[in-house]
Amino acid sequence: MSDVKEFEAQIIKIRRRIHADPELSYREYETARLVAQKLRTLGIAVRTRVGGTGVVGLLKGARGGNVVALRADMDALPITENVNVPFKSKRPGVMHACGHDTHVSMLLGAAMLLAKHRDELHGQVKFLFQPAEEAGGRGGAKPMIEDGAMNDPKVDYVFGLHISGTEPSNVFMLRSGPLMAAPDTFRIRIIGKGGHGSTPHTTVDPIFVSAHIVMALQGVASRIIDQREPFVVSVCRIHSGTKDNIIPDEA
Repeated sequence: MSDVKEFEAQIIKIRRRIHADPELSYREYETARLVAQKLRTLGIAVRTRVGGTGVVGLLKGARGGNVVALRADMDALPITENVNVPFKSKRPGVMHACGHDTHVSMLLGAAMLLAKHRDELHGQVKFLFQPAEEAGGRGGAKPMIEDGAMNDPKVDYVFGLHISGTEPSNVFMLRSGPLMAAPDTFRIRIIGKGGHGSTPHTTVDPIFVSAHIVMALQGVASRIIDQREPFVVSVCRIHSGTKDNIIPDEA
């Protein structure tokens, strides 16, 4: 515990620095630079630009053993921060609202602790700092894997975690089986026939159609997927129209 306390102030400082300078998916240049610099000061071998802006650190222990990877994501979200704290986001419309600033800081803290005790370490530890977790679809993990992040040396086990604002501090939650979700994205284009808002009967209103699709999609979870399966469908964006009294052509 005394070792952890030794690094606590540094971890907090790093977290607040990252929080004040958030970067969106695939643009984590300054975050990746900070991570690589810190790992190098700890005597950890570093590889940058892995799968884009990813960073991989490798710590070799004094004795033989397995290769364990510890993973954290780095990207922020396109959200405006409204909380006034000294380390508030300096980038308009970008914020670490999902806690990836804490994930990066915690993993760097783990690197500090393990580097200090490398003479006692059996095996090797890889530190995976992943971009674009928030991008959905392809994301940032697959490009890192394709770029060899899990090889040379081959990783035997991977550990990741996520903070939770709904749980008290100083609590770790574990469970048997899957814990984190895998996202997929979809996009639907509705092509209708536009016209004046006063004569909807002469149009094919794509906004009206999209509203029905949103409601129908909720039936996938409630009527198609086994209720015992953890599954959710969310429509998070609808874009259509240019003026209050014009029915658009598409949505």
